[in-house]
Amino acid sequence: MSNQFPPPPGTPQPGPPHQPPAQSGLPTYQGPAQDPSHAYAQGYGQQYGQDAYGYGYGQGPMGPPRMPSVVRAAQIVIWVLAGLTVLGSIILIAAVNPETGGAALGVNICLLVAAGMAFRFGSAGHGIRVTCIVLMSVQILFGLGGTASGNPGGLLPMLGAIATVILLSQSAAGAWFKRPRA
Repeated sequence: MSNQFPPPPGTPQPGPPHQPPAQSGLPTYQGPAQDPSHAYAQGYGQQYGQDAYGYGYGQGPMGPPRMPSVVRAAQIVIWVLAGLTVLGSIILIAAVNPETGGAALGVNICLLVAAGMAFRFGSAGHGIRVTCIVLMSVQILFGLGGTASGNPGGLLPMLGAIATVILLSQSAAGAWFKRPRA
């Protein structure tokens, strides 16, 4: 028996349920699998629980921030210069006389104070950066005075102090010392 006509309304049909006939002029909803706008509701290609930037729910706290390379370089320059100053002063005390060794140590006192402050670069605030820049600027003046008087030992600390002022004056160093702390 061939069925050329559709069944009368209200008669159940065997097989999968079929959608009611669309009313003229109204769009039909095909479901999430066929709806092209549904893919953009969660973000195309994203998994459930992620926002548009890729951060998911339930991520733990991030580790501590790393010190920028310019701050680390300034720290190392200060420590190396302080070590060379102390070593040179000890050699001068032993080889020449204590007065010369003490003078070499005294001229570089700003450098030695900055070396002690450099240990706090990881945890201290903006004030330590400004203080180290001021101390290194005074060290530059001491180095200029030593070089002008014919003392070649003042040249290396002066060049290191210039490098430290340049490194600590960069914006990455400023951002590091102004960062919020817990």
